[in-house]
Amino acid sequence: MAQKANILDFESASRVRMLERVRSLTMTRDALVETARQNHAIQAQIHACVLAIIDAQDWRALDVRLQRSVRTNLATDFLGLIVENASLPTGLTGIVTRPEGFVAHIMQNHFERLGPCNQHSSLLYGKQSEQLLSEAIIRLDWGPGEALLVFASKDRRAFRDGQGTDLIAFFAKTLERTISRWA
Repeated sequence: MAQKANILDFESASRVRMLERVRSLTMTRDALVETARQNHAIQAQIHACVLAIIDAQDWRALDVRLQRSVRTNLATDFLGLIVENASLPTGLTGIVTRPEGFVAHIMQNHFERLGPCNQHSSLLYGKQSEQLLSEAIIRLDWGPGEALLVFASKDRRAFRDGQGTDLIAFFAKTLERTISRWA
């Protein structure tokens, strides 16, 4: 009885490993391209928001722009601006004033906060606080006091700790400069 020799087929094993590596690299490339497209789209949204607010001449015009253009463009369920030590006109829907120390109480030495809504939700969102599950809050310094730019969503995953905040911080700085003109 003749015995067959055991022969290892290195070519076949190498080809399988190479195909797996090509698939992995293709998936990584596709993910990078998709992330770049999403980042570009978000950057364009922030640019549109900046353009919407920089020409506001007063609190009323800013309020309208924040609630219509910016909130719609960013598809957020809540957008608010809370300012300390401000004399605001009546009838604003998204801009409110609070006494000195409110921002420090809410932010507790932080510049920004992203994640699930917390125990201060009712102070920030009023009646809507029960519906809102995640938030992004940026601290502003506008001259006579501090301010908060507040975004909130009904989607628990919309704002998460560890998300990049470069673009929203840029928008916040633009807003800070806009309202500082009225100090």
